[in-house]
Amino acid sequence: MQPDPSMALGRTDSPKRISVIIPFFQRKRGLLREALRSVACQYLPWPAEVELIVVDDGSPVAADLDAHNLVLPDWIRLRILRQANAGPAAARNHGLDAMSPDSHYIAFLDSDDQWSTHHLACGIDTLGTAHDFYFCDSAMPPTTMFAAMAFFRTLPTQHGVEPLDGTRSTYRFIGANGGSSMMRDYLCQTSSVILRASAVGPLRFEETLRHAGEDWLMWAQLAHRARGISFSLSANSVRGEGINLYRDAHERLSGRNLRRILSMIRMNELMGAIDGIDAQSLMLTQQRRRSFQMELAAILMHPRLYLGLTDQLQRATIARAYRHLGRELPGYWTEIARRKLHPDMREVSV
Repeated sequence: MQPDPSMALGRTDSPKRISVIIPFFQRKRGLLREALRSVACQYLPWPAEVELIVVDDGSPVAADLDAHNLVLPDWIRLRILRQANAGPAAARNHGLDAMSPDSHYIAFLDSDDQWSTHHLACGIDTLGTAHDFYFCDSAMPPTTMFAAMAFFRTLPTQHGVEPLDGTRSTYRFIGANGGSSMMRDYLCQTSSVILRASAVGPLRFEETLRHAGEDWLMWAQLAHRARGISFSLSANSVRGEGINLYRDAHERLSGRNLRRILSMIRMNELMGAIDGIDAQSLMLTQQRRRSFQMELAAILMHPRLYLGLTDQLQRATIARAYRHLGRELPGYWTEIARRKLHPDMREVSV
């Protein structure tokens, strides 16, 4: 669905330039094709040019195979870039570095997700002139992401936000509340985010966080530098079932889970160093970091973790976990043992 021609004929201003960045690593064909189609089906009520950047992150299924013979409207320019596998943060950064310098907006879409037809229009209109950061709800059939979060369920009574329209479907954070709220909870899934390009500048995703947290850290950093943050309660992005490093890493004794936990520990450390962080948010990042370290220590105590250690990556991950906890490990183990003996006890100093 192309931009409304009647709007284009009646306007003399230049088109809105939008860069859409899609990191691609999948083992199943067809997912990327559907994601691209959802971009092509956007209803845009104003003149627009869309630069669609797909970064093939060493995918087992090549991105150009999924995009082969796909007909896109003339207001979309598709570019497929390739890199050796380096993770989603590096792929998104590759896209950010390659986008046109005259882009006005940046939207992210995971390769197994899709957008509703009004996603870009709703997001850019909601940004208006006063906001740099927009996100919306995302569908996770049969429910949505916001439906499971107390922050959104209690709107409009939440302090620190105010409605942007009479229908109470779009809101904005007041003052610095967006930064503290983004530190407290993972509020926005990547495919729901639209940013003003000028607000991003040289900021990039943290590439060392290959297994979790790279997007949450980015949103928290942006929330502390953005002029304003707006969001919609409409689920204008739909999450798919392709490869998801975080979602696929919850087998407790797996190497993937250990790598996820290590990434989350590092993410909270970096989040605590954000310029402008308030004291309560800093304390929260420290508490989360300690909680993940306790979880890591508990897993290292489990004898089944060490059965059949023929996998070199698994051995390397376990060694990394031991190196990370270092001298603190005996203290963590002592605390875990105390909690098992006294399950009702709360925080125990070690």
